[in-house]
Amino acid sequence: MANIILKKRKPKSKLNISQIKNILMSPGKNFFLYSKKLFNSAWTVSKGLFNSFPIKQKLSIIIGLIVVAVIFVLSIIFQQTEKKLLQSKLEEICNLSVQYLSYVIQEDLLLGEYDRIKAPVLRIKNQNIKGLDYAWVINRYGVCIAHTNLRLTEGEQQFISEDHKKFLLALKTPAVKEHDTHYDYYYPIFEVKKSGAEQTSVFLGVTGIGFSKEVLLNPIRDAQKIIYMIALLVTLLSVLGIYFLSQRMVQQIQALSEGARQIGQGNLDIKISVNTRDELGQLAQEFNNMTMHLKEKLQMQKFVSQMTRQMIKKNLYSNEQSIKSEHCEIGVLFSDVRDFARFSQRNKPEIVVAVINIYLDLQAKIIEENFGIVDKFMGDQIMGVFEGTNKHINTLNAAVAIQKEISKLNFKRRISNLEILTVGIGINIGQAVLGNIGSQDRMDYTVVGDVVNLASRFCDIAKQGQVITSSQLYSSFKFFYPMAKLGAIKIKGRDEPVEICNIDYHRDYIM
Repeated sequence: MANIILKKRKPKSKLNISQIKNILMSPGKNFFLYSKKLFNSAWTVSKGLFNSFPIKQKLSIIIGLIVVAVIFVLSIIFQQTEKKLLQSKLEEICNLSVQYLSYVIQEDLLLGEYDRIKAPVLRIKNQNIKGLDYAWVINRYGVCIAHTNLRLTEGEQQFISEDHKKFLLALKTPAVKEHDTHYDYYYPIFEVKKSGAEQTSVFLGVTGIGFSKEVLLNPIRDAQKIIYMIALLVTLLSVLGIYFLSQRMVQQIQALSEGARQIGQGNLDIKISVNTRDELGQLAQEFNNMTMHLKEKLQMQKFVSQMTRQMIKKNLYSNEQSIKSEHCEIGVLFSDVRDFARFSQRNKPEIVVAVINIYLDLQAKIIEENFGIVDKFMGDQIMGVFEGTNKHINTLNAAVAIQKEISKLNFKRRISNLEILTVGIGINIGQAVLGNIGSQDRMDYTVVGDVVNLASRFCDIAKQGQVITSSQLYSSFKFFYPMAKLGAIKIKGRDEPVEICNIDYHRDYIM
């Protein structure tokens, strides 16, 4: 029964030991994990705060920290070097002093003339060696027989402990010992006796002097103050210098940033002044070159059709040397100013250009509002192309809207006694070829085909205010407007005449 109890208790005792270990170790682990988590949080916050600073502040902080670190390291090296140098000089002075004292008193110490030893000890003190606070002599028995403090030689007063006395009486070579306030230098005195080839040394006593630590540390503290003042001055000058230097750099960066913002808003007249020849100056120059190229491109886009721009954008990263032509069904709109030759003869060239641009701009906007593309301007004529599933409706709506808006515009211009123009429009829908048309050096991305020729021919027939199309095409949108048949016309290249009609957009919609 007892064996059974023992078997049950063994695992229990092991379990308790492991639990005790975990309990004892867990506070350290928790503290370590907490400290690590706290450090990571502080580092993350500091890093985020530093990243939010302007560049000039970042540069000032970084340069300032580098300067402080360099000066701190140099100051430590300088202080240690100076301390070692002072200590070596101090040891040299103290060793010479204690050796001199030992040499002077050696004979009197041997003869037991202790009263004569006091004078040289006091003379050492009276030499005014800076930092030398006291000197003393003990005999072979550890009794102080001379001291710069005369009270310590009267009444057999002891100024050293028994352990210290044992240490001094056991000295064989000079030694130095550091205390809280002083450095003590000890020099044991021996009388060397020669007897034939043998040489024996008789211990006579120990001389010692005490040198103040304060005197040793004062030059070091003064040097530290000077170093710290220089470090503070250099750090301030470095921070100010890098601040003003970074200010110039940041001004250039801010100018570039403002220029980029202006370009994003569509202002291409921005120009960055180049004040330096460094990387920032080169960047500013490249920025100005980019702005100039963008202005050139923007101006060139005004002379390139939207269809061409879309083609270029679509094939910008294509490896193909030439753009493939394709068949497509499109709607075509031609609009031509009526009696423009007479108008241009009656007016000055600048008036002709100004007036025609008003009417062309109006028509181009209407075409684009109806999801069309202005393919080209040909003098006083404009060509629009419509694609997509609603090309029938968009082509018709654009043609009707142009005539209505020109009518409204002419009404206002008549009231103001301004020159007016009228247009005739031809529209058509059918298959065409889309591709690059022209020579190797000069090309147009446009549409060609019978549908284009018919629309152009309809436009030639249209009188002012008319929208002409084929009767066959009219069936596609006869539910929108009524029409007036104009008969059949002979088209060059076609055997059969084409029935045409005028869309009567003045009347209400037929639903």
